[in-house]
Amino acid sequence: MSTHALLTELSRLGITLRADGEHLRITAPKGALTPELRERLSAAKPALLTHMRDEAALVTLTRVPREGALPTSSAQRGLWLVDRLEGGSASYNLCAAVRLEGPLRVDVLERALGHILQRHEALRTCFPAVDGAPVQRVLPAWPVALPVEAVRDVEREAEHFARQPFALEVGPLFRARLVRSPDGAHHLWLAMHHIISDAWSMGLLLRELSALYEAFAAGRPSPLPELAVQYVDFAGWQRRYLTSALGAAQLDYWREQLEGLPPRLELPTDRPRPSVQTNRGATLRFELDSVLTRGLKQVAQEAGATLYMALLAAWSVVLGRYSRQDDVAVGSPVANRKHRETEALIGFFVNTLVLCAKLEGDPSFLELLGRVRQVTLEALAHQDVPFDAVVEALQPERDLSHTPLFQAMFVMHNAPSGPMKLGDVTATPAALETGTAKFDLTLTLEERDTRLVGALEYNTDLFDAATGERMVESLRALLLGAVEAPSRPVGRLPLLGAAQRERAALGWSTPRLPYDAERCIHHLFEAQARQTPDAVAVVHGARTVTYRELEVGANRLAHHLRALGVGPEVLVGFCVERSPEQLLGLLAILKAGGAYLALDPMSPRERNAFMLQDARARVLLTQRPLLALLPESPATTVCLDALSEAELGARPGTPPPVAAGPESLAYVLYTSGSTGRPKGIAMRHGPLANLIAWQLRVCTVGPGHRTLQFAPWNFDICVQESFSTWATGGAVVVVPDEVRKDAVALLDFLQAHDVQRLHVPFVVLQGLAEAAQALGRVPSSLREVYAAGEALQVTPAVEHFFRALPGCVLYNNYGPSEAHVITSHALAGDPGGWPRLPPVGQALPNTRIYLLDRLGQPVPVGVGGEVYVGGDCLARGYLHRPDLTAERFVPDPFSTTPGARLYRTGDLARALRDGTLEYLGRVDFQVKVRGFRVELGEVEAMLCQHPHVREALAMVREDRPGDRRLVAYVAPRPGATLEVPALRAFLKERLPDYMVPSALVLMDALPQTNAGKVERSRLPVPTGEAEALYVAPRTPEEAAVAAVWAEVLGVAQVGVHDHFFERGGHSLLATRATFRVGEALGVTLPLRSLFEEPTVEGLARRVTALKWAAQAAVVMESGEDREQGEL
Repeated sequence: MSTHALLTELSRLGITLRADGEHLRITAPKGALTPELRERLSAAKPALLTHMRDEAALVTLTRVPREGALPTSSAQRGLWLVDRLEGGSASYNLCAAVRLEGPLRVDVLERALGHILQRHEALRTCFPAVDGAPVQRVLPAWPVALPVEAVRDVEREAEHFARQPFALEVGPLFRARLVRSPDGAHHLWLAMHHIISDAWSMGLLLRELSALYEAFAAGRPSPLPELAVQYVDFAGWQRRYLTSALGAAQLDYWREQLEGLPPRLELPTDRPRPSVQTNRGATLRFELDSVLTRGLKQVAQEAGATLYMALLAAWSVVLGRYSRQDDVAVGSPVANRKHRETEALIGFFVNTLVLCAKLEGDPSFLELLGRVRQVTLEALAHQDVPFDAVVEALQPERDLSHTPLFQAMFVMHNAPSGPMKLGDVTATPAALETGTAKFDLTLTLEERDTRLVGALEYNTDLFDAATGERMVESLRALLLGAVEAPSRPVGRLPLLGAAQRERAALGWSTPRLPYDAERCIHHLFEAQARQTPDAVAVVHGARTVTYRELEVGANRLAHHLRALGVGPEVLVGFCVERSPEQLLGLLAILKAGGAYLALDPMSPRERNAFMLQDARARVLLTQRPLLALLPESPATTVCLDALSEAELGARPGTPPPVAAGPESLAYVLYTSGSTGRPKGIAMRHGPLANLIAWQLRVCTVGPGHRTLQFAPWNFDICVQESFSTWATGGAVVVVPDEVRKDAVALLDFLQAHDVQRLHVPFVVLQGLAEAAQALGRVPSSLREVYAAGEALQVTPAVEHFFRALPGCVLYNNYGPSEAHVITSHALAGDPGGWPRLPPVGQALPNTRIYLLDRLGQPVPVGVGGEVYVGGDCLARGYLHRPDLTAERFVPDPFSTTPGARLYRTGDLARALRDGTLEYLGRVDFQVKVRGFRVELGEVEAMLCQHPHVREALAMVREDRPGDRRLVAYVAPRPGATLEVPALRAFLKERLPDYMVPSALVLMDALPQTNAGKVERSRLPVPTGEAEALYVAPRTPEEAAVAAVWAEVLGVAQVGVHDHFFERGGHSLLATRATFRVGEALGVTLPLRSLFEEPTVEGLARRVTALKWAAQAAVVMESGEDREQGEL
């Protein structure tokens, strides 16, 4: 074992060593120094003594020569890179405002500031680039002048002062301004870039300013001692340290500690994450009262921890439960001033430690606090390695959309000092907010008196203020729960305040609305047949069927089925071609009291045979031409086309007296099971009556309207299509099967048959919209379109379609087959304002929806949780599967009604503030690529924003074990041409790198199922992807880029498809490579270009584009003086 590995092990065990001449002095916790370890230490003694002597040499800071380029610290290099990427931002401005009340002597204040400027080299430092890398240059001191400016709006002027960026390469990086407000008070504003300062430095500056002002005002010299070293000397020491054995040992610790860390904290955001991180931010302020603070201290003390550790543990739990992750990495700053000489220096000493909380196993709060305590103590023992060195060593996935290793910060300040004095002037310091955010979230807490004062800084491009407020309330609720029951598992500590918990117990439900719960769905048809017997009920081509005809025919067939034993709870297999006879047969089954089992004649015979056998169907209702497609079955077979008029005419034309009710079985629908065995969902009449009652309330079309009968009867949407139409006296228009599958034909069919209402999956709607846009016409009769079955996207074609139909409302419906539709969201008005991925809406009446975490706890607003649904919408369960029914239909813990149940959908959703739900995908299909959680719907929606894309589907494929790839299948619009490189470039401009598919497969059209959904099993395996083989440069630009990269990376050759960071590049090498490529090719190449185009081919293409742009600008400029004319 190496020396530094042994030292790392000792550090973990809490064992310390001290050299005493040629002896080793050991201090160890009781029981830690085992005989085996003592023997190993004895053997390693010479190496350990040598190491400790080398370490002792690193204790003292020594001055570095001031000639030539001065070294930068690791943190400075990292921040310089951030500045280059952001292009000059105020996000790393450190600012303070001091209100001065009393007889201020401006000349004394100027002298005091000037002395501080002379005293601290850091305040006079700038950072020019040499060969693409930053160096420090100390500028001569300059006289400080503070002309007093009178301002009316102090707050606005202060914000403007704080938000002015600094130019790192030329400086100065420190500025001051003095203003006078209308009340006569003076205000001193100070700003420094973080690259030369930190919070400690700002406090030090204010203390020195106070001491110097008081001395100079009294005519005394400076009371401050001379500084032995400056920040640049610390930077030189740090470089030596990082190349030492001790530095290597500490770096090894961080490699081990952060191995396997998720690349990003998957916090739920209010807006999609931009492809390049922004720094716009805001701050929320709050307090934790003295009772809670005292309780937290007591819990921490019992665990042998500090208040800081308890708060960090709680914050980690909040972040973990919001993001649904067990490994939570949080950044936290340490002063990093272990050398006594640095305590009096202004400079960028602060270091950021990455502290990982492990939440797996759902530990108690006390157990987690113990874990956090251990991690914190170990991190503090290894704090000398700067954060940027850790990043370079770990080489995490490079992504400009977020900071590496952590995205949430935790800061704990000590108690602040009281008002400072400037002689006779009272000075009250305050922070100046820059309106920026360095990270996704930064939680700052400060002990003040007996309470805690907090601030949550959040990125406003990701989060709304209301989301920040909810996170603060979650933190407060969790802390209260931890104080009350520290032994409770952290997954069961509350995230909701009292008001939120009360609201959560009600579920995401709308008020109950009355409906006739005692009627079956066929009773709705019977009532309408009595009211409008001669109205048209069914349209099939040129043929129409009235309500009377359908009623009488269905009644006679129902009596016939009754004679065959059909009645309540009896299942009838049902396989009839699309026609009025299909609807008549279905009504007859229900009127006989039975339940239908719809079979698709195009499904495999084995599947239909399984369903008939599993359902124990007693009767099979079909037609003679379909018999050859159906399996043999013991069920009594009835062919509709074989029944004579005389045979049926002898039956009564009135409904048979059947005692079917809302609890009676209406149909059984088979869906795929996780084991490969289909499962039959047994649906009752009651939920269907509730669904139809809701449909009638939202209906915008009047009596006599026409609804397209699009879906096959083995899909649950058919009930809503047909019975909601019949309940209002409308007509069901049966569409031929060949028309269903042809977008242009379907478009013409809708117009020709004056259809007002349409229920279709998104892929069919997209096809219709594309056809309408290509042909320049829309079905003007449409008034309502219901999209369900798959995620709805508002693509450019869909937007265009509804813009041409201003009177048509688009509904986004959601619901599992084990319930009826449970939510709906209406999109009306200007389609240009519709979201690309619309929410699924609010709960339907008499339906309860809960969003619960994996432990069954309600989640806060905005946080993803599994959808549990209850109320009047639930199916009975799974046919003949009591075990599966009990597993998925669980007791409702929030209801006081005996026997109330909830169905676990397996879907993820989150609630918005108004109770609207957003669908997030499947719980059991968590899509992760390269460690990142990917929202497939967002990828698909972005693809569909391309003007030449008709439809797209994104999925994760694992065609080779362990090789998970994000793949997108794309079909172009009619007449359009798509090219993969252009499409990839389109996505890269709009999505983070990890969301850009590694393979884009172009297809003429995506394969569809009979129901109009994409048939994933028929999507081809991607082929023709660029392999990791060497491809030589093909253009002068590629050759120049490849040559520079080879030199910078220290490799023999670089191919056009090689990835800079995968070949060993890191951020600092990226600046050098970008600088040299720009020099070689005569362009100014932003550093961001290499992160956005990390291959030779991509960067060369970017260079070519910059050259063309520069040439075009020259041509335009040279033409400005030319005479303009017109022919």
